[in-house]
Amino acid sequence: MDNESNYPSGILNSSLTRVLFTRTLGTQALSRSWWRRWVYPLLFLITLTLSLATYLTLDSIQQSVNSYINDNQRALVGGDLVLTSNQDWPAEVLSQVQTVADTQIVYDYQFSAMVVTEQQTLLAQVKGVTPAYPLYGDVALASGKPLWQQLNLNSVVVAPEVLKSLDASVGDRINVGDAQFIISDELIKEPDRPLTAFGFGGRVLMQQEALEATNLMGQRSRVSYRIELAGGPELMASQREQLTQILENYPDIELSDAESADTSVSRISDNVLKFLKLLVIAVLLLSAVAMYGVITAFVTKQQSSNAIRMAFGEPVGAIKASYYRLLMSTAVIACIAAVILSFAFLKISQPYLAAILPADIGLAINPLSIIKTVIIASVLTLLITQRGLNTLSTTKPATLLNQGASQPSQRLPWYRQLPLLWYGLILVGLYGFFAYEVQSLKLAAQLLIGLIGFIAIFWALARAWLWLLSRVATYSKISWMQRIAIHNLARKGNQSTLFFITLSLTVAVLTLITTLNHSINAQFINAYPEDAPNLFLLDIQSDQHDDINNLIAAPVSYYPVIRARVVTANNIPVQDIEPAEGFDDPTRVFNLSYADTVMDTEFITSAVQDNTLYSPIVNEDIVNEDVANQSKAAQTTEQIQPLSILDTAATMLNVKIGEQIRFNIQGIEIVGQITSIRSRYEQGPSPYFYFLFEPSVLATAPQIQFATVHVPADAIPEIQGKLVRRFPAITTIDGTAIAQQVQELVAQMSRLVYIFTLLALLTGIMVLISSLLSTSQDRMQESASFRLLGMQKRDLYVLNILELGLLGISAAAFAVTIASVGAWAVITYWFNLQFSMPWISIAIGSLMLIGLLFTISIVYVRLVIGRGIMARVRAMI
Repeated sequence: MDNESNYPSGILNSSLTRVLFTRTLGTQALSRSWWRRWVYPLLFLITLTLSLATYLTLDSIQQSVNSYINDNQRALVGGDLVLTSNQDWPAEVLSQVQTVADTQIVYDYQFSAMVVTEQQTLLAQVKGVTPAYPLYGDVALASGKPLWQQLNLNSVVVAPEVLKSLDASVGDRINVGDAQFIISDELIKEPDRPLTAFGFGGRVLMQQEALEATNLMGQRSRVSYRIELAGGPELMASQREQLTQILENYPDIELSDAESADTSVSRISDNVLKFLKLLVIAVLLLSAVAMYGVITAFVTKQQSSNAIRMAFGEPVGAIKASYYRLLMSTAVIACIAAVILSFAFLKISQPYLAAILPADIGLAINPLSIIKTVIIASVLTLLITQRGLNTLSTTKPATLLNQGASQPSQRLPWYRQLPLLWYGLILVGLYGFFAYEVQSLKLAAQLLIGLIGFIAIFWALARAWLWLLSRVATYSKISWMQRIAIHNLARKGNQSTLFFITLSLTVAVLTLITTLNHSINAQFINAYPEDAPNLFLLDIQSDQHDDINNLIAAPVSYYPVIRARVVTANNIPVQDIEPAEGFDDPTRVFNLSYADTVMDTEFITSAVQDNTLYSPIVNEDIVNEDVANQSKAAQTTEQIQPLSILDTAATMLNVKIGEQIRFNIQGIEIVGQITSIRSRYEQGPSPYFYFLFEPSVLATAPQIQFATVHVPADAIPEIQGKLVRRFPAITTIDGTAIAQQVQELVAQMSRLVYIFTLLALLTGIMVLISSLLSTSQDRMQESASFRLLGMQKRDLYVLNILELGLLGISAAAFAVTIASVGAWAVITYWFNLQFSMPWISIAIGSLMLIGLLFTISIVYVRLVIGRGIMARVRAMI
């Protein structure tokens, strides 16, 4: 409201002052001015609505996942207590478990196997269960019949993807190992199906007693043995106590309960949702900057109206209250629009979310998420409005005498400013918000420090760059137009630093996301080696090599696998070794192997003897007690064996050349001394082992073998069919199908991330526009001065294009450089992948940014400065 025409004609009559200048009238006049200048509420609503809608969408998804897990906790786990092992159960464990009623026990056996029809073969997940299954939840079949009415010794139920892949239907026959079964029904839902991001092969569910006929059990180390127990709290507490004591002698068996078991959607799903949530928080912070620019610009525009209201006796507090009411009501509109927009976001992202979320989860706008969104909107609006209204404290009625010119700012007393306390409270609140969202005090602190660090870096860069530009303008020979543009950037009130920081942060976020996505795609999608193994064979016997070689008619590589646990590393018990972040758990079961040569995909980084896997051990023999075969009093002499270790395993166990590692292989202990350390050329589909021994050491140890081979992709189905019919116990895995599944998952994640990245881009554009609006009054006054000095309108266009172009392009260049370094560190040291720079994407983004800055400059001069500049010129004459 720039003039008095918005007030009734008798507004200067003192008898009407009290009536007219009530709080209600001030609010109405302010509201009319707000909505009449549509650019302010439009920018405010767009930035706030987009950020709130994205936050509401992600938070609703997380709330839906949490509710799903909480409501199905016992069903997802399978019971109140769960025992898990990779070997058959000891008699001692079975005796204790059998003290529970049969109706409260489920014996669960799971493994991968080839399923065969007359024409098709498929790798599937076989699951055998006992009649009490499921203890919690329900199994849903396509026929609607009970599970145990459809299962017998000669029948199975299978998942829809199995039927589709085999081109089979209910009633057909399939072979699993040496046994043949009838498909009696279609398996629609299992209550305890793992919530993984993806799985290789559908489910085949059968009776536990039918497993024996398949001849696929035996000593297979890949079988997952589970016992699930259900019962009252007292019974389960007693069982837990007894089993805990028994399992002290069986470290390979794990015991968990429904409360402590991990039932999260999966590590991939958790990381994707967390990354998206952090991206949305970044959008929220950018939107706060844009909102601040809008509010500051509007308050500056209302300076004359505010002075009039003060001149007629309206208190500053009442004027501020009218702004609070106006902007809070606008925030309410933004919240309503955000809820509507969030429904659309859920619909758009549903196909991509299906890749990382349970299939039967219901996604909807969560009421708790709406409450959180409203609170965030209210807090943001109140804080930003309070900050934007600081200029009201220095606005005086005398401003009217200067036609709206700004008065020199008067510094408020310290007790009215309290800047340290104010910013301290904001930081504490922001830390609390981060901690609540990421559920980690440490990560929240890291995020807050990182945010402050990024802002500080870009602020310092902005100040240094503007100083350097001013020196260039002063001491170098450049045109007068360029010199004016550079000096304008450093002019007080131009907010060039804010413009630089916000644009840099926006470009940095987009560059980081683009680079991460490009490197992951290059690793998993675009750079799959043409000669990489694409067919994997499991559970091979040594006497089957010749037949397999003749059948495949291609070079086959065989690898022995010995399952073992680390007992000590450099004389430190493995349970006392703190696992490094990003590395495996050192207490898990590892795969050992033996070989004479280094694999083609590996190289030796250090060794006792140059480029040699194994070197003679010069240490004396050690004395070891073989608890599996000797009495406690007897002792045998055990020789230390040469050992080659992968560099990642050495880091995990904190060992180096010359140090020793003790392994336990099914009760037999063996000690290896590191004589070489290996590293890998690339992270690809080729096999690798953490630990290698000489063949003479482990050749007679209990082992399984797997093989890899590269064959034409179109020949894989035929080879699989021949192999599984000749050797039913051998499992074959199509590597091209796995690669395609991983590629599809990565592609879906990329599209999902780009949807939310686009919102960050839109918010960044709003920040740029709002920062220009916040300085529009000073720019208009400056442009009017230039017109009086003879500058033409086209010169104003050139001047603004130079200003925005120079500042924007330089900010983007700094941001791309810093973000690329950060992306390189994340990809190389966190994801352990090869870094790849998306030059084409950066080039396209740079052209788009230049075009955006050029467009904003033209539109800004035409719509903002051009319309009011002549009025300013006439007022100045």
